[in-house]
Amino acid sequence: MFRTVRKAVSEAYDPDPRAMVIVAMGSSFLLFSLLSYSAGSSPYYLFALVVAVLSLVCSLAMLAVEALR
Repeated sequence: MFRTVRKAVSEAYDPDPRAMVIVAMGSSFLLFSLLSYSAGSSPYYLFALVVAVLSLVCSLAMLAVEALR
């Protein structure tokens, strides 16, 4: 059952590894830029920081899954 669901999801959603590399590079640059800026009290700054971390983690997770295939 689990194998069938996993196969159906992988057929429906097949990410391009090159796109995930581009997202990882862009989000890591954004994260570096945000961490070098020291005004952490702004809610916009915190939102951008959370988005950069989440996009970096998700792109690295997808690249790891692609490497396991």
